[in-house]
Amino acid sequence: MFLFHDVRLALRLLRRNPLTTAIALLSTALSIGATAVVFTAVKAVLLDPLPYSRPSELIQIRSDTAHAAPSLGDWVFPQDALEIARRSRTLASVAMYSNSVLDLPGDGGAPPEAHYGLRVSPNLFPTLGVTPMLGRTPEVPGELLLSYGMWRARFHADRRIVGRAVAAGGRTYAVTGVMPERFNFPMRRDATHTPAPYVEFWEILQLKPAALTTSSVGAIARLRPGVSLDSARQEIASIGTDLARDFAATNRDRTLSAAALRDSALGQAKPALWVLFGAAGLFLVIGCANVANLLLARGLARRRELAVRMAMGAGRLRIARQLLTESCVLAGLGGLGGFLLAALAWRVLPAIAPANIPRLTNAHAGLSVFAFSLAIALANGIVFGIAPALRGAGAGDFAARSSLASPRDRLRGTLVAAEVAIAVVLVVAGGQLLTNFVSLVHTNPGFDPDHVFAAVVLAAPDRYPTPASRGEIYSKFLDAVRAIPGVDSAGTVDALPFSGENHGGFLAPGVVGEIDVVSPDYLQTLGARLKSGRWLTAEDMRPDSDAVLVSDAAPAGSNICLNCTPEHPSNWKRVVGVVASLHHSTLDGAGQPAVYLAAAALQRAQFIVARTSRPPKEMERAIRRAIAGVDPRQPVLLGASMRTLIGDTVAGRRFLMSLLAATAALALMLAAGGIYGVTAYTTSRRTQEIGIRMALGATPGKIHALVFRQSFTAVAAGLALGALGSVLGLKLLRGLLWGLAATPVAAPVIAATLVVATAALACWLPARRAMSVDPNAALRNE
Repeated sequence: MFLFHDVRLALRLLRRNPLTTAIALLSTALSIGATAVVFTAVKAVLLDPLPYSRPSELIQIRSDTAHAAPSLGDWVFPQDALEIARRSRTLASVAMYSNSVLDLPGDGGAPPEAHYGLRVSPNLFPTLGVTPMLGRTPEVPGELLLSYGMWRARFHADRRIVGRAVAAGGRTYAVTGVMPERFNFPMRRDATHTPAPYVEFWEILQLKPAALTTSSVGAIARLRPGVSLDSARQEIASIGTDLARDFAATNRDRTLSAAALRDSALGQAKPALWVLFGAAGLFLVIGCANVANLLLARGLARRRELAVRMAMGAGRLRIARQLLTESCVLAGLGGLGGFLLAALAWRVLPAIAPANIPRLTNAHAGLSVFAFSLAIALANGIVFGIAPALRGAGAGDFAARSSLASPRDRLRGTLVAAEVAIAVVLVVAGGQLLTNFVSLVHTNPGFDPDHVFAAVVLAAPDRYPTPASRGEIYSKFLDAVRAIPGVDSAGTVDALPFSGENHGGFLAPGVVGEIDVVSPDYLQTLGARLKSGRWLTAEDMRPDSDAVLVSDAAPAGSNICLNCTPEHPSNWKRVVGVVASLHHSTLDGAGQPAVYLAAAALQRAQFIVARTSRPPKEMERAIRRAIAGVDPRQPVLLGASMRTLIGDTVAGRRFLMSLLAATAALALMLAAGGIYGVTAYTTSRRTQEIGIRMALGATPGKIHALVFRQSFTAVAAGLALGALGSVLGLKLLRGLLWGLAATPVAAPVIAATLVVATAALACWLPARRAMSVDPNAALRNE
């Protein structure tokens, strides 16, 4: 009953001061809304359990090469996965998967389509502990499991599809089932640009003996009940050591390791999201500190009212309870507004969220986000409402105390200093990330990506089963692309930079690099730079050719031995030229060591690269028409400009950096608003003092300097604390975020200067207004 009465009185008092209430609500809603936006992302990506049975028991196994940089993908030899399953005592099951592409014929006049999916071992879905929405999982070759998206788009959500025969890729598949709408495995893919954000189908993986040590697969495992991750890691590392001894020809210098599937799937998104969440928490403090200052100021204006109420019998506890209720009601309304802002934001953000941050596109502001918004709102209403409530409870003492109206009020000054310090930390951190990101996207990839378009065309294996037939049809594809108006040159490669495709190998003992098979015009089309020697020629495409180009980061010499081992020591190639190093997987670091050979290039081609003046969308349509002109049944998996592919590799960083930059900008605005509000209020409370000073001969300039100096004192303290916090924060950021390089001193200095200028302006404006005080009017009003 008392609570209902206090809430009703609080709402009436808030309506009585609409401007103050509106400012407080806006500040609270912005701060809580920003925090709720980030919490929504954190919840979807980090906190929600993986959509598998007992996900904490699932681990990802990977292989790395000693003395080489860790690979970007979690891959092992199929032989390694089979040996781990056979030798392990800590794992209940080990499942494998690899990439697959399925060609579907044209339907009703529509062109043929290529779909991205997986080949999986039959025990993959039992290992994950998942079941289809319709039907069952595949068990034998020739069976196909559809994703929800493919089922709706291609088969019109026909529930009778289960058990039906489907012609694809020159063979007939039996559809066994359809997975639920949100299911996606694996959640993180190495390919940065694919036709669909989800895997679209799953079929059974068939391993030929020759592929056991020449191909790569993903391997996940489930721990036996009661087995810890550390125990499994130790056993897998020990098995890796044994395999290096037992299969020296293939496993020499290779190590095996394991990580929790959640950690493997999240990659660098985990620390980046926690950093963003921490920044949002700091921003929340600024917003709530603003409200606390506002409540303190309003409490001062109400001191006579509160003193009268206490004189009429209201106890201190009753006054404090009412003021605290007002703070919580205000915070609760702000929390509701913050949730609405977060819900609105997540109607837009999924459309621009990068696919390489797992599950981010599924984020939405639901009931849990609503509860989170109200919880932090009420918590802040209590924490930041205690001081105004305690001060208001002493209103009887305040009535005779002039120091309350002093501009040197320590609590308000402390809150202002805290706001400024946090703003400095956020702006400097945002500036650091922005500077690094700008530097990253302007990194020279080692070639000229402008006006370069790439398409993935995988010659259908049912119609082109032999190397000779694949080479012949790819030659026709390439000629058709070269004939497109506006195409200056074109070439082929089996692993295009920034596509997620990597063909690594040993360039020398202990030296690992990229080994690509390219057509003679590929590097010129890409815009690579020849530093010495000659380019590859059509003569070098003979299957027995030993001519290669090397990057300037590769081992020097006139000859190079590729993947040479004591068992196979003579795979020597003749270096005919040196090109500038290219970035292949990321823009971070230096260009990779690489070798380019042309022998049988068209037989192993997967990507067609064209340099053209035509817009990307137009070029994609032109390539599809050109390929269809050669073989109407041959689909094009995807097409994209090189700028798009490069942009996809930094899409996750761009998204997170944009959110942090927005948080920093809002923090600066709120801090400036808080400084202005406190300075303006304290200046207005000193009208009589200013009038007396001016009546005694103080000039407007001296009044301006006095007010500015006293207002800027708290700001200066905040700047000092913020500078120290920024040093510690930047050190923490570099430890958490991979690839975050130190920036020149000018970057944080510029960021801090921006805060100083904004804070100075917020102090200067009220100080300037103080200059216009009329001494006579001020003294009469008082």
